Amino acid sequence: MKYLNSFNKQLRFFRDAHRLSSGDIAELCNVDVSVVKSWEADAEQSRTYPSLENLLDLCFKSGSSLEYFIDIPKDENFKQLELPGLQFAIDESDLAETLNKLDKELEKIIPVEQEAELLKRFRKSNEQNRELIMQLINK
Repeated sequence: MKYLNSFNKQLRFFRDAHRLSSGDIAELCNVDVSVVKSWEADAEQSRTYPSLENLLDLCFKSGSSLEYFIDIPKDENFKQLELPGLQFAIDESDLAETLNKLDKELEKIIPVEQEAELLKRFRKSNEQNRELIMQLINK
């Protein structure tokens, strides 16, 4: 985990500083206590890492910053994290601008309220009604 090399130490330090138990962290992240203990494991072979959802839960619910838990390179040329699944154009170095573009693209594919209601009703209908709906659409 490229950005989580020191996560186990940071999490342990965070818990100690805020007087939280492994159970408290487990509750914040909706995981079992054994999962939190494996996040904090000293031995690399037995250490696991939180999912992005777990990490964000921890940050939002504890009021801490993401930067506290992840390793951000100190390199002057470093501009942004490499996020798997997101590809950035060479000329786009601003993450906010890229996220705005992503948001606009998502708005195009997320159904509006009427479309969502239509989809729900279509899914709940029987096969005969679905065929009738499809015939209406194809006219």
